[in-house]
Amino acid sequence: MRRGATLEGRVARPPRTPAPQKTRRPRPRRPQLITLTPQLNPRRHTEGGHMTTTPASTSTPTFDGAGQLAAVARSVRMQELDGHDGFVITLTQTFAAKRSSLWSAATEISRLAQWFAPVDGSLRQGGTYQIQDNAHGHITGCHAPDSFTATWEYDGEHSHLEVHFTKVDETHATLSLEHHSPTDEETWPKFGVGATGVGWDLSFASLAHHLATGASVPLETTSWVQTDDASTFLVQSAEAWADASIAAGSDEADARAAQKRTTDAYLDGLNS
Repeated sequence: MRRGATLEGRVARPPRTPAPQKTRRPRPRRPQLITLTPQLNPRRHTEGGHMTTTPASTSTPTFDGAGQLAAVARSVRMQELDGHDGFVITLTQTFAAKRSSLWSAATEISRLAQWFAPVDGSLRQGGTYQIQDNAHGHITGCHAPDSFTATWEYDGEHSHLEVHFTKVDETHATLSLEHHSPTDEETWPKFGVGATGVGWDLSFASLAHHLATGASVPLETTSWVQTDDASTFLVQSAEAWADASIAAGSDEADARAAQKRTTDAYLDGLNS
């Protein structure tokens, strides 16, 4: 998309990340299923996120959670954000979809509602967006169908996203998402990268399900969240993010303790 061109149908709103709660439990970064959204707070459509009270679909979709987790490459690095300590998580996955289809799924309001969450706003470079009951921000860059950047603002915290779409061949494309966040004194010591990472894993899972099956509602809003498979997905996602954090240099004991707290918070969100 050319600079200044409308993003509608072009710029995807950042998959939501649950915002860290003030004394709060992590909110899963993704919308609606249980409200697991990227950033701690098992999505309840309450704070930015995710454990939402949206009624679940009566039919339970078939979903290969283990295969989905294995399909995502995760990395973590520590990096300053606006002059303060911060971290960056990256998720990369190749989908059986044309780049144009992947771009539209991630940037068109009508498509976002089918796997991510309802989004409103002026989807153009320089425009603003609001994710229902979740984050909001500004679209700071758009180069369709290659990439877009946006701020991610929630509950007083400011972070930003960089999203890239790469053509692999005529039927496959890769999505790479970077979420640059500050390290605060409350959420970071408790949950580490898992608070945001698990939420994004849920978003990628819902996108994969949408692209593979044509599903018209976010995976998290279905009865899948009530299954043992969903619980296992959350447990293994938190573990994968702890592994990535340790690989980036985090103390192993601290990372495993944060993994457990993240897992407990997300599972509590599923059961509440």
